[in-house]
Amino acid sequence: MGFRDEFKHEMQNLKKDIEKEVHKGWTIDYKGHRIEVVNKMKEEILIIDGETVDANKRKSIFSHLLPYTRLSGILTLEDGKTHKVSVKIGGYMSLNCIIKIDNETIMNESEKLEFLPWEHKEKIVPFIQKQVQENNRIVDGQLPDDEYFFGVDKPKLDPGLFDIIVNEPPTPFFATKLMKLFNEQLENPTAKTRKATYDQIIFDHIAIYRDEIIQQLGQVELDETVVKQEALWLLEHAAHRDVVKFAILVLGFTNCEEYQELLYTIGLHDEFTAYAIFAIRSGGKGVNDQIWKLVQSVQGLGRMTAIELVEAKTPEMKYWLLTKGCENRRFIEHLALRCATKGELDVALYEKNISKELYTGATIIMDCLLDETNPDGIDNYPYAGTVLTRFLHHAHTHCDTLEDFYPIVKISKYINVEEEIWEDRLKEQWKQHERTAIQEAVQPFIQNPKWSQLAVDTLQESEKVDFRAIEIARFYQLDITTLLFEWLKKEPTNSMLYFTIMETKELNPIKNLCAFAETHFSLPSLSIEEQNCLEFIIQDLHEYEGVGFPLVQGALESENESLRWHALIILTEWTSTFSQQAQIQQSLKTIATTTKEKEERKLAKQLLK
Repeated sequence: MGFRDEFKHEMQNLKKDIEKEVHKGWTIDYKGHRIEVVNKMKEEILIIDGETVDANKRKSIFSHLLPYTRLSGILTLEDGKTHKVSVKIGGYMSLNCIIKIDNETIMNESEKLEFLPWEHKEKIVPFIQKQVQENNRIVDGQLPDDEYFFGVDKPKLDPGLFDIIVNEPPTPFFATKLMKLFNEQLENPTAKTRKATYDQIIFDHIAIYRDEIIQQLGQVELDETVVKQEALWLLEHAAHRDVVKFAILVLGFTNCEEYQELLYTIGLHDEFTAYAIFAIRSGGKGVNDQIWKLVQSVQGLGRMTAIELVEAKTPEMKYWLLTKGCENRRFIEHLALRCATKGELDVALYEKNISKELYTGATIIMDCLLDETNPDGIDNYPYAGTVLTRFLHHAHTHCDTLEDFYPIVKISKYINVEEEIWEDRLKEQWKQHERTAIQEAVQPFIQNPKWSQLAVDTLQESEKVDFRAIEIARFYQLDITTLLFEWLKKEPTNSMLYFTIMETKELNPIKNLCAFAETHFSLPSLSIEEQNCLEFIIQDLHEYEGVGFPLVQGALESENESLRWHALIILTEWTSTFSQQAQIQQSLKTIATTTKEKEERKLAKQLLK
């Protein structure tokens, strides 16, 4: 998020906080009649017996520079007599409300405006506790402060992911100032000192300073009783996720054994798992058991952290890691190697016979480890040779379906890749005889014609497109273009189909794919799914001059930065005939003058010349 967007986001949050704080109401009964006064950010209202009799609407918050508003109305009593109701409302530091009947003051009250950042918001820890009490787990990864944290109508990241990918520059002395304010809070815990700490926490993201905060907490001697008291106060009142994280870090520097269940409950939400484990590990009995409970309960990034920190002490724990650890495939690229290592996959596969469940778990792990794009892939696994050999051994018993067979295709690709790559592998952990043995072991599976036929049959008969069937058909170099276009009619926004057709590198299928997209996509306002599909087309069109030109034009006018960039690159590689067209020129002018990305503006200006 750029500075301008960040500032706008902060101003929106500030405005919401002010609106909630100044929204006050007063009610009084006068001789059987109900008089209400309501104060809002941009409006004050006088209501008598349920009917609005006067109101003052403000055009902007700056109208509050004139702090007092007067309202009036007529109250008719049962004897028919009328009385004038007068209201004076307003103030800067306090909100005062004076109600008079004729000239008699019947109410004069004042409410201090404190603007405490935790007020008027749903608290995070009770929100999590309620969900866990009702479902024994977290069923929805959202948090009450999602809108505050990410912004309105902005995409929300998976819980915990922001902490991993955040790369914002640190604010100088942020952690030092925070610790100073927290010490003042410990010495004198009042609304003022707590607010100062709270405001400092939410000024930035705790994830950026986590290590520094831990270091500073470890260097000072604190009164443990007071520290616990204030950490728990923050947890109880926290309406912002970063406050929860800071409070858990603080609690981790105390003997928090009595709060293990609370920490476990908070840790069930992937946003806080890593922090909860930090505190859980600080002491107490059954630490590993608590972390193991989290391993089995969390589903996303929290599981990755928990598996990394747990000690798999028993055969049952290792078996679970191999069969259930990657079962839901979420963040599997980070989990597969951890599960294989801690679950001792090499030892499990060394058995003469294994269960179908273990083989299925192994296929999921192997599938991920053999993914070329996985940085934690098979080349980082010290027992790769043994595991591949034993996996193929057990495949003779358990390989029944395309899902079972798919990792074997990947093994074949891996073991038969270019010699240049293998030269490096043989210098490290591999031996030539291991590679040769696996090459020989994989051949009977690859040469069996049933797999290529099963892939085609699956694509023809299944109710949903099977990407494994597509990959296996491509491995056998089968022409499945016609089948892919049949599926495209059923699933016009399945990005896998676009990727596969573009990978054929054949002109006619690519022309037909572009024509299909031009017909079926709403180019002026692409959906997210259409944007994903179009990106697979657009990133390779520079090789096919003139093909899909309407798509290039649509990408150029899109709000999607990646699509615009690919379109600009294409236009630089095609002849200038295309970039000189009037509508393209207009789009280029718009990009050159309005886009935030410097490189985009530069490329657009080059094309305009």
